[in-house]
Amino acid sequence: MSKPSASSGRRRSFFNAALGLTPLTSSSSSEATSPSDPKASGNVLKKRSTLPSISTSHYEDESSTSLQTDENASPKSRPSMLGKTGRPSSIFGSLRSLKSLGEDDIQTTTSNSSHSPSSIWDGQDEQEKNVLHHGEVQTSSGMFRKKKEYLVITDTHIMRFKSQAKAAESFSVIPSMLGRSQTKRHSSVPSAGSAQDLQSLNSSDSGERDIGIPLRQVIAVHHVDDGRPFFTIEIDHLDDDCTNASCMSLQLSEPEERDLWLNVIRNAASNARLTDSRPSPRHVLNRNASVVERNNDYDPNSFDLYRIAQRPVSKSGGRSPEDLAKLSSTISFLAIGLHKVHIIPLHKRVSSPLDGPAQTISYGIMNLTSVRISEHDDTFELSFRRPLCPPTVLCLASVECVNIAIRLRHVELALRPEWTARPYTFSVPQTVERDLQRTEAIHNDDHSSLDKTLIAYCVAYDVNPSKIRYTINYTCEDAPRFELCPSSDYRADQYSIYELLAVMRALRYNETFGTVSFSGIKLDALNHRYDPYGTEHVCYFTKRGTEIPMEPSQLQSASLLVQEIRALAVTSKKTRRMDFSNCITGTPPEENYDVNERVKDPGSGVAEAIFPLCRLQSTNVDWICLNGIQLGETDLDYLIHAAADRICHLRAIELARCGLNDRRFELILDGMRGQWATLESLEFSGNKVELTHQKFESQISVFTTMRKVHLTSTPRILIDEPIIPDKVLMSWKLDELRLSRTPLNQSSIESLCCYLRSTNSETLRELRLDRTSLTGADLAVLMHSLTREPGKPRNMHIDISQNNFEKDHAQFAKAIAGGLAPQYVSLPLLEYENEGLFRKLIHAFRVNKSIRYLDISRPSLPDDATEETCECLRRMLAENDTLEELDLSGEDSKLEVANLGVGLNAALRGLAQNKSIRVLRVQHQKLGLQGAQTLSDVLRENTTLRELHCDYNEIPLTGLTDLVNSLHRNTTLIYLPSMDSSKSGHLRQTEREVKAVRDAPSVASQSKPRSSASSRLILPSSGSFDFRGRIASTIGNKASFPSSPKLSPSSPKGGLRFSRTNSGPSSGGAHGVPQPQQLSDQDIKAALRLVDESWERQQWRLNQYLSRNFDIFSGKDVDLDIPEEDFERPSSVASLGKLLEEVKTDTTPTLEKDLDLGTEASHLAQEEEQSRRKGIIEELEKETGISTETNAHPRQDSRFHGTRLLNINLGFNDSTGSFMDDEPRTPTQKEFTPY
Repeated sequence: MSKPSASSGRRRSFFNAALGLTPLTSSSSSEATSPSDPKASGNVLKKRSTLPSISTSHYEDESSTSLQTDENASPKSRPSMLGKTGRPSSIFGSLRSLKSLGEDDIQTTTSNSSHSPSSIWDGQDEQEKNVLHHGEVQTSSGMFRKKKEYLVITDTHIMRFKSQAKAAESFSVIPSMLGRSQTKRHSSVPSAGSAQDLQSLNSSDSGERDIGIPLRQVIAVHHVDDGRPFFTIEIDHLDDDCTNASCMSLQLSEPEERDLWLNVIRNAASNARLTDSRPSPRHVLNRNASVVERNNDYDPNSFDLYRIAQRPVSKSGGRSPEDLAKLSSTISFLAIGLHKVHIIPLHKRVSSPLDGPAQTISYGIMNLTSVRISEHDDTFELSFRRPLCPPTVLCLASVECVNIAIRLRHVELALRPEWTARPYTFSVPQTVERDLQRTEAIHNDDHSSLDKTLIAYCVAYDVNPSKIRYTINYTCEDAPRFELCPSSDYRADQYSIYELLAVMRALRYNETFGTVSFSGIKLDALNHRYDPYGTEHVCYFTKRGTEIPMEPSQLQSASLLVQEIRALAVTSKKTRRMDFSNCITGTPPEENYDVNERVKDPGSGVAEAIFPLCRLQSTNVDWICLNGIQLGETDLDYLIHAAADRICHLRAIELARCGLNDRRFELILDGMRGQWATLESLEFSGNKVELTHQKFESQISVFTTMRKVHLTSTPRILIDEPIIPDKVLMSWKLDELRLSRTPLNQSSIESLCCYLRSTNSETLRELRLDRTSLTGADLAVLMHSLTREPGKPRNMHIDISQNNFEKDHAQFAKAIAGGLAPQYVSLPLLEYENEGLFRKLIHAFRVNKSIRYLDISRPSLPDDATEETCECLRRMLAENDTLEELDLSGEDSKLEVANLGVGLNAALRGLAQNKSIRVLRVQHQKLGLQGAQTLSDVLRENTTLRELHCDYNEIPLTGLTDLVNSLHRNTTLIYLPSMDSSKSGHLRQTEREVKAVRDAPSVASQSKPRSSASSRLILPSSGSFDFRGRIASTIGNKASFPSSPKLSPSSPKGGLRFSRTNSGPSSGGAHGVPQPQQLSDQDIKAALRLVDESWERQQWRLNQYLSRNFDIFSGKDVDLDIPEEDFERPSSVASLGKLLEEVKTDTTPTLEKDLDLGTEASHLAQEEEQSRRKGIIEELEKETGISTETNAHPRQDSRFHGTRLLNINLGFNDSTGSFMDDEPRTPTQKEFTPY
């Protein structure tokens, strides 16, 4: 007998491995060997051609004890008989099941073994033979016909025997029978599992399968309702490798008997699975994990794998033979990842090269609409539905159905931590529901919960989360304020319907934000759009759990826009303000008083959604912004009914640019009288209405809690009366008063001055009087009205831009110089025909001691500022010691250009002596290289400047390098732009110059020979790289062109690393005259890459310095020198650019030449060129210190280590050159990788 070994390929019987039984003797043995014989300890069974073993779950039922008999009644064990050598193998010992039990049946064998199955169990103790249930049933499995079999359910296996007598030979607790049951057999019908077992029976491993089904491999046990006159149980199971699936059916005559077998097998399989130390092989887990990872949904800490059976649709009359082919893919794996549920088919051996892997189907967890678990068997249903799509119902079965439901619940709770109501049906047994209620906890997450929920919805709706941007404002009223920003996808001018739904549903139940703003975001995709396939996301309850007092049919029949706005309004107790400015672009139909011809107004949807909730007191939202939405009659009906109802307690309804006429304006004001005790803001800017003094005064005087009045470009007063009487103004505690673009008459100015002199105006913080036709004298009177005590300016912001300053300008300048202005003054777009008046105003600002914030941006002068004006401006910057923020920006657009000219560069030198300015803005002033050098000199001396906004000034790379070098010892500046606009312009200019170089040889070749000077093409300079010299060297008399050093694509941004390419010398043209070399597109890209990486290198250095300064500003102890500072800070950019230009000029020819590689001269020429290239590279290494090893990896160079990593850790935005805190953020910047 051969000894067992790892290489023999033979497998032990599961009776030996699982039950600890002694192995059997070889088939060559002439007599039976007792299991207790020590000589049999090394014997193993030979291969047997049997069906694959499959797994299920187990349970011990009390009723099973009634079928067990006393131990004394069990027959004595009989020695097994030798089998006949010519008999076929069978897992039941014999295939002659149609005959009655006879002598041949007593001598049945199992495969090549000479022992009957009874001998396997004879050596076991009674305690190890834990028989849970046994009995005779009709089964069908594999390729066999339906037959009567005797099943024994143990705590580890489902044993199948030909008869009760065979079972009694192995289990003493089973009584023996003298003869076979003579019950009538059913007709033979193909097995439901036959189609799946064809592959396993034909495989080479099928002969190694043992008797019985391991319970740990059972997938599901469930009913089969096929309309036949008996009751069927199906048991789905797998083999040990989880690659082959089978199904066994048990047909019973009584429902009670079916339920008994079902409960015993289910609970037994469940216990076996709990005690199984290896539920799934490692290769199965790895294979399924890789599938989930390919779907970008894998996380080792959030990955669960379950075995399931996809149930076919039941048909009356049973399954047809055609349905059997559909069962081959019913056994699958269900994987739960971060955001999806994946149905992964079994991995099968590919029988043909044309057979590809089975397709994995994934469903977003946020699309889950129902989870239903049967209380009677292992069946369960999962339903998923994407918005505007019909639902998909998965009919599944698994012994782990409860675990699947619980896991789905926990994952969904983690993705929607703040939701108090679940948008899906969760129908599970009561015991499971009670366990979930005890384990579910309240999540108190911060903004990360919004990102988590938003990403989950985006994944479920197949949306890229990186396209969604939003900001959170903490300095506004009703803060924090959520503001949805335009999409980051420049190709899309607005969000899609699924992106909007993802954002709105992620904001539900969020108790973080006091304000939710969709201002400027088009919501037309949701307006008048309906979802007829489901209502699971319709909100019926408020955050408090009270039901919305509206008919469910009314809630369900609304459009998606109305449903989502209502859900946002009722599911948050903290949200008080909602801003929908400019969200709806539709225009309502014109007013028509003829009922027969009137067109129905559908409305904007916003008023329909929120105003009924205010009347029903179902929301805390009381500040509603409808600016820019054209309101029709339908919207006005909702608005006026809510405004007239006192229980709404509205604080504001902003209606700027809503297309209101006189009638609608008066109706709204009359309706708002009901909110006299709560209304805080009037916003009617941009509506073309005409008001009379008496009526408008009577309408607004009833409000006693007014804080903000915005009447920009709204009323046109027909009589000489003040726009708002002084007694009305003094009855309010105003914070803001905006009268922009509204001409003020003398009575209005007097009323306003009277109000400003009163103590009731102490709360006023913002006054906007721009474009109100005020003269210098009027402004001087206002300044005097603002001043309570000389030397104590008001803490207020006043905007008086675009008024008639030149009239009575002396009075206005005197008021400024006397310190009568408030602390914040805005004077943009100053227009002076006389530059001398502008100098007087600058002189007034120089001696002023009250203004802390000054905006004099975009001034318009007859010509560039003169030296006298620039000197006056320099003295203001040097001598003023109260200004903290100054805006000197210009304007550079296609329609208008406004800047102070080149003289501003000299004026900026006054900042070196300034000790008060913290923020300086000098954008769009065309400072250029000279201005950058001036600012770098200022930064070396100034120690108070915190922010310097100097982008959009055409500053070249040399200028940026000078600015960065100035930060070597400047430790106060924490913001300096990375000059992305200048970088883009430099790249475009470089591309034009290189293309001109490429086109120059063709022009020269067609013309007559000229001198070297005349053959040059004059091009503008491009920063530190001068391509004009390349023309002469390209057209000049060089006989060969060495290879060009190219930047390695794997090197970090900003780092310079060169690699060599081999090329031979080019042959000359006629008479030995060298031909000019043309540049290819690859050479152009290399030049652009060189310029781009040079810019990014300086931007990286800038990031390093600013991060260091910010740490110092935060009070941290840091080193003043950045790592490798001497290497990072080149002494001369021009010299480096010249050296790189020399290397780049000697370009490898891209047009192949006819080379005679076999001659000695060509070899000498190659060696000479290689020697010359080596000298150039060595010179480059000596000056820059950069390694040129071609095999060196950039991460192995410590000087470049962590370049990209630092940008990410410090929150630096590579695309904009600014910190993330100043830019709208997306939910994928910290924890999600976009697809």
